Amino acid sequence: MIGQILKRYFLLNKRLFKKYSFLVILCLVPGLVGGMNLLSQEESGIVRIALCLKNPEDELAAGIVDELMEKDSVLSYVLCEEEEEARRLVIDYEVDSAWLFSENFKSDLQKAAADKRCEPVVTVVEREDNVPLRFTRQILTGKIYSDFSYIVYEDFIRDDMGLLEVSDAEFKASYEKMFVEGSLFQMEYLDGQREEMDDYNYLLTPIRGILALWFVLCGFAGSMYFMQDEKNGVFSKVALKSRLWAAFGMHAVVLSDAAVVMLAAFKLAGIFTSWQREIGAILLFTGCTIVFCNLVRLLCYTPERLGACIPILLMGMLVMCPVFLNSRHFGVFPYLLPPYCYLKSIHSTYHLYGMAVYIGVLFMLCVLISAWKNKIMPILAENKNRQRKKQCIVKNVDNN
Repeated sequence: MIGQILKRYFLLNKRLFKKYSFLVILCLVPGLVGGMNLLSQEESGIVRIALCLKNPEDELAAGIVDELMEKDSVLSYVLCEEEEEARRLVIDYEVDSAWLFSENFKSDLQKAAADKRCEPVVTVVEREDNVPLRFTRQILTGKIYSDFSYIVYEDFIRDDMGLLEVSDAEFKASYEKMFVEGSLFQMEYLDGQREEMDDYNYLLTPIRGILALWFVLCGFAGSMYFMQDEKNGVFSKVALKSRLWAAFGMHAVVLSDAAVVMLAAFKLAGIFTSWQREIGAILLFTGCTIVFCNLVRLLCYTPERLGACIPILLMGMLVMCPVFLNSRHFGVFPYLLPPYCYLKSIHSTYHLYGMAVYIGVLFMLCVLISAWKNKIMPILAENKNRQRKKQCIVKNVDNN
């Protein structure tokens, strides 16, 4: 029995790799992952900002600019030597904002600390006001405040408390005792896995979701191949009641190849979690995709209808499933789509059980619809043949 299964698996795989369309689908993954990796290594950011130092000899301002330029961030910075150049970049849509540091940046901060009145020390030039740019201004305020707070602290100790005999080194040592090293935030999933924010690359985040949609596309490709083979009489010796199992087998062969490619892509992209979690999730996801694609195939009945439904279903999955955004405005509809629970299951055991239930429910629907079609379709075909015979008899009578 096992030998027969392996033999059929080998033969079906051999047929698949002779199909150019299947090879093209498989080749989409290396291109996608390679392109995303290249993009992640390039300079990238959700907002581009031009930095301009009016006085490069100002150590405090220069230190802030150097820290911004060297640190990996979701913001991308461009250094300009002249204020006119920075303003021109904003006007020409080459950057989203320009930060112009004042010529006497350090002395202005010291004066603000002494006078208890803060004057502008950085001029921000923007074409418009939106949420990302408000976010950048908060970052700028935080960078300035980290130095301004020390100046306020030193001014308070020396002038208000009168401790003039304390040295600058003692001031600095006392102040730095309150510093928190490392990131203030740490991302942790429900399963306890932690991820450092500094090592997190937001450009690689959608890869798992995109490949999940690609995996479902492979399942639909298996449905199209099966419908074509069934139409060409490849499964003519298979009993109608066993056709559903033949379809399951065809989909399993297609998706087993896709699963291997998918796991390899996760490894290359650096988003692989653990073998236990990944294999368990991909096996259940394969089962979900098999029953889902077969249910759609049974409902569509013809390859033309199925081909028309595939783009609509994939677009729905892209919007409802957490590929780029995780929205809660669609109610229970996302749970009807295979990628949703899979993307959630990587860090949640609860959704692994949800996929098992999903497989059971859709499997029963496939069995019931297949059984109903096996009973009703022969009757409809027979009635259709009778109508054709009647039409032929009527034509012959009319001709006579």
